[in-house]
Amino acid sequence: MQNLVIRLRGGIAICAIAIGATMGGALADEAPDWMGGPLAKPMSETRIGITVLYPGSNSYQAMYARTAEDYAAELGINATVMDPQGDPSTQFNQLQDMISQRFDAIVLWPTSQNALIPAVREAHRAGIPVITSNSPIGEAGRQYVTAHTGPDDCALAAQSADMIGSALGGSGNIVIVEGTPGYSVSILRRNCFLDALEDDFPDITILDSQPADWNRERAQTVMEAFLTQFGDQIDGVYAFDDGMGLGVISALQSAGKEPGEVKLVTVNQFGEGWDAIKAGWQYGSGKQSPIDDAILAIQTAVRIAHGIEVPELQEIEIDRITADTIDQFERPAW
Repeated sequence: MQNLVIRLRGGIAICAIAIGATMGGALADEAPDWMGGPLAKPMSETRIGITVLYPGSNSYQAMYARTAEDYAAELGINATVMDPQGDPSTQFNQLQDMISQRFDAIVLWPTSQNALIPAVREAHRAGIPVITSNSPIGEAGRQYVTAHTGPDDCALAAQSADMIGSALGGSGNIVIVEGTPGYSVSILRRNCFLDALEDDFPDITILDSQPADWNRERAQTVMEAFLTQFGDQIDGVYAFDDGMGLGVISALQSAGKEPGEVKLVTVNQFGEGWDAIKAGWQYGSGKQSPIDDAILAIQTAVRIAHGIEVPELQEIEIDRITADTIDQFERPAW
């Protein structure tokens, strides 16, 4: 297997039709250009299982799930998109169901770093390739994964450290609103941020760091508690995604803060976060596309299902969005 990194940018059109629809035209009978090889069987006979972290939790995951459904239908493959609602036990059972049904490949956006490893191992031993998407599983399970696709979360976290450091002029006090503890993306977005901050901005002090589980309302509650405890000591906030960043903004507004008074940096820019940068409530965010994220995972699964070699790691494009650069990009549709 090639040890390469491929980046995918946005702008791919999606046809909104139902999964399993009968396809006419070239895609049902001929290999698309991105396949890199011939079809081993008709697209309509290609069976892909897709289980997505928790599409109901925020707009990024919701757009990912919709894109997975629409793009699978556009290709004419037989795809099943499942929602484990963030529960590792439910997702574990979904994986076992897909294994018993002998899917050609499985796309897994994992709910847990380690709890799913036995199921992924079972799929591997059954000869069913697993593609992890967006978030990797724990190191012990990666030997059973055929490929991983998604954003470079460590690079996004380091970018966030640079943005908050620049916003504060290299010194000040910040608080951190984290995702779900123990989740691989949370670990990367914390550790890589802390490493970059310590290396490049040693005069920035972290007052506190608390999880909000990728939830906007919980993030507002966490930020309200920070404001009660630290008040005007808080110069900046790092939130692990834009949904939680919007909860932070609600807390700042309720506390009577003015736009830009507290510098907020996030990851995973949403449309509302875009508006918040324009309005001055948010300093910056790292932009990644759930559309690119889902399409790259499905393309990878289809290629593997047809016996085509793929790189072990393929990354989607990430961008740095601040008030200085925002007009160079389109407002996110999620």
